[in-house]
Amino acid sequence: MLSGGLLGHLRQSSDACRLSSIMAALLDSSDEVPGRTSRPREYIDTERSGDRARSGTPPMLGPFFWLAASAPTLARACRPLATRLVPLFSREVRTSTRQNATRIFGRSLSKPEQRAFTRGVVGSFFDFVIDIGRSSREPAERLRERIEVVEGETAYRAARAERRGAVLVTAHMGSFEVGLAALKRVERRVHVVFKRDASGPFEAMRARLRRTLGVLEAPIDDGLSTWMELRDALLNDDVVVMQADRAMPGQRSEVVPFLHGHLRVPTGAARLARMTGSPIVPVFTVRLGNGRFAVHLFPAISPGLGAAAASDPSVVAVARSIEAMVAKHPQQWLVLGAAFEEDAAHA
Repeated sequence: MLSGGLLGHLRQSSDACRLSSIMAALLDSSDEVPGRTSRPREYIDTERSGDRARSGTPPMLGPFFWLAASAPTLARACRPLATRLVPLFSREVRTSTRQNATRIFGRSLSKPEQRAFTRGVVGSFFDFVIDIGRSSREPAERLRERIEVVEGETAYRAARAERRGAVLVTAHMGSFEVGLAALKRVERRVHVVFKRDASGPFEAMRARLRRTLGVLEAPIDDGLSTWMELRDALLNDDVVVMQADRAMPGQRSEVVPFLHGHLRVPTGAARLARMTGSPIVPVFTVRLGNGRFAVHLFPAISPGLGAAAASDPSVVAVARSIEAMVAKHPQQWLVLGAAFEEDAAHA
């Protein structure tokens, strides 16, 4: 007769298999999931058009987000199987991570190397979702306790002493929300630019976490009014945080060299900073091996006067900072789709 502990373990493994299979199927069938890239269908200016389309996370992933928020221990128990089953069941994840690895490392990986890389990326995505769920129910101070080191804080404080606000750019890497918790320790008002998600559970979980942190949400899908509010916030010496490693459908963007390929980078951060004369500061939060985090603040980038040549120097400088972090922490870059322009036609 099976013991209760063994029965519980079997049920947990069965749940993990079902969850991983659902995730893999959805990753193969959907154009938009957290961490998956999509190509802009029209290069219209959402800042002006007020495009209200939401990020299309598959609704069926709702139970996974609910599990991450309600039972993070159980969700984490699913991780080892998920990192193996998602690549096994999802041809799209296997193909895209192979393409991305080739562009990141500049060579084709061996089969064992590619298997380890793909599992690492899927594991980072899994950790990200679990962190959102866990952190949404914890006080902000608990999040800050998970930060082991902050690099570049002295230079950041010097740049902020000019009191011109700051546009902080980051990438889908590590734990964005832990970085926000660290930022709120030194900043009075922080505005986070984001696109509303179609997944109710994920959007509710993320909104609850940001309320806990005390940051102000700035939905890009509200159009021009959001950008005017962000301009006023910078003139009031507030801080605006934006993702800069992925262009959403309709966003103005620029294709720039990136590692061993080219990446499409949104230009909104540079244009917003230029409107107010605010510095652009790249910031990234990455996981350490002990379960804690490191925050990296790069030197401030001047917004300049715009693109005098083919490429905007500010946008290129932002891309260089992201490039440095991806080269150092490739498995923590949360991209499950084809990230590089060279592979976009095949995505």
